[in-house]
Amino acid sequence: MTARLAVLLPLLLVGCTVGGNTPEAECRREAYNDPSVKEIYGNSNGNYTQAGTIQAQLKMAMRQATLKCLREKGLAPPGGVEPVQPRY
Repeated sequence: MTARLAVLLPLLLVGCTVGGNTPEAECRREAYNDPSVKEIYGNSNGNYTQAGTIQAQLKMAMRQATLKCLREKGLAPPGGVEPVQPRY
């Protein structure tokens, strides 16, 4: 019985983390509801998929919304430096 538990426990723990339930994954999903991200989607007329200014603004807004969410949860953002904001 304990041998089965010893084999199943690591598999169960891996299964929980693979599903994307990490705080960073939750914050990435919540970033889509951020007002600045919604504004870019609304004002882009569908051009947010093409490379250019709107896509760069959207990426930066998503990153900032994700970082804000992580900070509100008391977690440090991944990486060590803030990204350079592109000049438009």
